[in-house]
Amino acid sequence: MGKMKRNDLKISILLAVICFIGGFLVLPYQLDAMQQTLPHQYEQLIETMPVPMILLQLITAIQLTVMAFIVAFLGIKIARKVGFSLDILDALFTKTKVSFETRWVVRAFIFGAISAFVIVGADRFYYQNKISGISDIEPEFSLIGLIAGVFYGGVFEELLMRLFVMSLLIWLVKILFYRGKSELPSLFYWMAIIIAALLFAIGHLPATDAIFGGVTTDLMIRSLILNGIAGIFCGYLFWKKGIEYAILSHMFAHISLQLIMIPLFY
Repeated sequence: MGKMKRNDLKISILLAVICFIGGFLVLPYQLDAMQQTLPHQYEQLIETMPVPMILLQLITAIQLTVMAFIVAFLGIKIARKVGFSLDILDALFTKTKVSFETRWVVRAFIFGAISAFVIVGADRFYYQNKISGISDIEPEFSLIGLIAGVFYGGVFEELLMRLFVMSLLIWLVKILFYRGKSELPSLFYWMAIIIAALLFAIGHLPATDAIFGGVTTDLMIRSLILNGIAGIFCGYLFWKKGIEYAILSHMFAHISLQLIMIPLFY
């Protein structure tokens, strides 16, 4: 038991350190996006910035690292209680030999590519003709966006929404309604997957409001679709194979978004 606690601590520290990279780059990435979509607000923000950018990046990175550690540590504890797999992360700090399963890695990559296609394709082929302002936004390849997406989106968001939120939802169902029973019906896992995906999508509505000056029904549906589809895929992978596969899929969604979908459609 003591060894397991130490492993949980080590895994949490590793994941938090990885999130430091995403935290350091997420601010300049957000500012780059703001410069493209809200140039006047961007200029005002830069002019009134109270401290140098590098200091703000460090502060953001440290805050995210602390949050990532807490979310990871609690999420790991809860995930173990409800039976979610952490085999690959565990193997990093034990003598156990565990490797990724090729067929599930392929699925994770396919899910990531589909998610990226939906994000770009929905705007390119549908919403730019339906929602004013979207046709004025032309995504471009961003190296900072790629790295921040891989480490912030791919790792931190999966720790928060899948490892912590999904595990917590399943744990609550178990202790409230299925105490003492070994297995939950699949329905509850799907409910947890959808709730976590919806919460993630709803979390993007403030950014949508800032960009478009309000949130209409079309914009709300757009946000739910564009940000929810990847959450459903990642939730399914977390349920069936473990958080490592969800992280892989989310990372590849950002990779394929920047390297394939944006150059292909723009």
